[in-house]
Amino acid sequence: MIRSASLGRPRWEDPPYDNPFWVHFMSHQALDTKAASGPSLPTAAQRTDKQKQLKDMQRTYHQRIQQRNKDLKQLRDAVESHKHSAKTAVEDSEKIFTELIRCIERIRSEVTQQIRDQEKAAVSRAEGQMKRLEQEIADLKRRDTELEKLSHTQNHIDFLQSLSAPLESTDIPIIPFSALLSFDGVKKSVCHFKDKLEYVCKEELKKISERVISTNMIPWTRNDFLQYSHQLTLDTNTVNEFLCLSERGAGYMTDTQSLQDM
Repeated sequence: MIRSASLGRPRWEDPPYDNPFWVHFMSHQALDTKAASGPSLPTAAQRTDKQKQLKDMQRTYHQRIQQRNKDLKQLRDAVESHKHSAKTAVEDSEKIFTELIRCIERIRSEVTQQIRDQEKAAVSRAEGQMKRLEQEIADLKRRDTELEKLSHTQNHIDFLQSLSAPLESTDIPIIPFSALLSFDGVKKSVCHFKDKLEYVCKEELKKISERVISTNMIPWTRNDFLQYSHQLTLDTNTVNEFLCLSERGAGYMTDTQSLQDM
């Protein structure tokens, strides 16, 4: 203990040390003197450890940066490839759908031409039959007129001579007419073709849409992740002793069991 030489009491009881500001100033001076004398050994050792940890963290960050740059390049390449693939798919789809439209147009033209050809042939046959009927009607009218004159003749000899020849048959031959006079059946067939084509297009469109949606560079939906899923099984010979296996799954136990008890 330091004492005052004049009064024989502790030094901090001298008047200068009774001032709180002076005591605060002296305390900071002591700390600055201690700091100026250099770091202690434990502080230097801690700095060395922290410096090593810093280097490890920097190494880790550098590795992550390299990996992320690699991932970024792969993703950019994937984006460009995806764009090119999409462009090619659009062009191919346009070509295929154009061919499909041309095929429908060709079928439409063929059906229209068949209807026109059938109409022309049927009308031509009917018109020929109509001419024969008109000629027959004219002949019948002419014969009817002759008979009308004969019925009023006063010359018995002419009357008897005209009727001595065999009379023409009065039976009218039956001319067959087809019952398929309209194209209503064709209309029904074309409507059936349209309905069937629309159904096929809808079903195939579903499949195409599924293919389009499944073309993802990055998994996003649950179905995208499910394609990477696998069925996992546990080997009882190597299983952890704290796991409890059952048909419903696996559980955790606080006490170990032997494999015979599991």
